[in-house]
Amino acid sequence: MSTTAQEQTQTQSHGLELVGDIGATNARFQLVASGQWAGEAVVLPTQDFTAAEALLSQAMARLGQPDLVGCVLAVAGPVSADGERIEVINTGLGFNKDSAKAALGVAPLFVNDFYAQAMSIPHLQNVRQVGGESDVQGVRGILGPGSGLGMATLVPDQARWRVLPSEGGHADLAPGSFLEAELWSMLAQDHSHVCWETVLSGPGLVNLYRAMSGIWGSVPELDTPEAIVTQGLAADPLCHQTLETFAGLLGGAAGNLALMVGAQGGVYISGGIVPALAELLVSSPMRRRFDERGDLSDYAKAIPLYLVLDEQPGLLGARALLGSS
Repeated sequence: MSTTAQEQTQTQSHGLELVGDIGATNARFQLVASGQWAGEAVVLPTQDFTAAEALLSQAMARLGQPDLVGCVLAVAGPVSADGERIEVINTGLGFNKDSAKAALGVAPLFVNDFYAQAMSIPHLQNVRQVGGESDVQGVRGILGPGSGLGMATLVPDQARWRVLPSEGGHADLAPGSFLEAELWSMLAQDHSHVCWETVLSGPGLVNLYRAMSGIWGSVPELDTPEAIVTQGLAADPLCHQTLETFAGLLGGAAGNLALMVGAQGGVYISGGIVPALAELLVSSPMRRRFDERGDLSDYAKAIPLYLVLDEQPGLLGARALLGSS
């Protein structure tokens, strides 16, 4: 943390709170004082830790062992029914309130990571609209490809917002073209359950590239989403078609979400992959596939679609939840 000891002491006098956004790849933590950020975020590689307590203890050490008065942890997994436990689905890293309190000095509020992402929507500063009407009100949906595929819904409830968490990324993949149907058949040979997350995530982009390689009759040479994005943006034909197909599938998933929850207030696409692909997504089949809803195509065409370009929407949403435990 870059704040000086004097600055740390000053922020502690106002009561420090902690927010965390813990995914399968990275865990981000930041202190909050009087509703504002206090210092810089600490980022730790989630997969370097086999115990949640060790991760939280390391975060606290990096933050200078502050005395906390509150904490919200957004974690990439479903919260238990009693709100006491949560597990990062793609790593098995499990958190519970008792051990977290021992590491932090305060019992955290656990929320799903896309619960926090949904809560960030009213506070976002950097979004890019791709089609649809402007300044519309109503239910809003959010989904985001990262280490997995998160989804959630934000519902206006008089003067506040209510979040409906979801594990929609694990719903069955719905091919929308003959090519996508052929890709599904390739993917089904290697995956017992082909869901949206199978293709719309970092690992999913690799899965999609391998399946596309099989259709092309070529041997896949790349094994990371970063390499596929780099080559695709550099106009490598196979990688470029993979990215275009990824964008079309993303638009289809967003369009399905819009219909299922009635998200006339807009659908927001976030996640770690989006900023690197923003320009491609704008010119890709994403919006067209969002609009292709059969009898409800006109309904879909009016719904705004947004790319979330804020750096830390998960932390932003977690900050908005402070004091709600």
